[in-house]
Amino acid sequence: MSTGQIIQLVLQGLVFLAWAALMFRTLFLWRRRAEAETGNTFSGPGQVLKQAGRWLRAPEDRSERNTLLFLTFVLVVMILTSAVLAPPSAG
Repeated sequence: MSTGQIIQLVLQGLVFLAWAALMFRTLFLWRRRAEAETGNTFSGPGQVLKQAGRWLRAPEDRSERNTLLFLTFVLVVMILTSAVLAPPSAG
């Protein structure tokens, strides 16, 4: 594995960690909002979809939403770049 590949892998791992942390934070936010709205600890999939729609439209979530979308785009580009630029496998 070359130095460039190691650097790319480390950067990809760091972007993934940031993306995963923000995604979990978002999912827990949806659950917390659903619980506050319904009073049930475990809301059904309908409530999850309702909260996702609210999150996608809410102005107060705009910064977090934009950051998550940006990190998603960066992660997809990094994965595609590593797949396209990967050396051919031996064998």
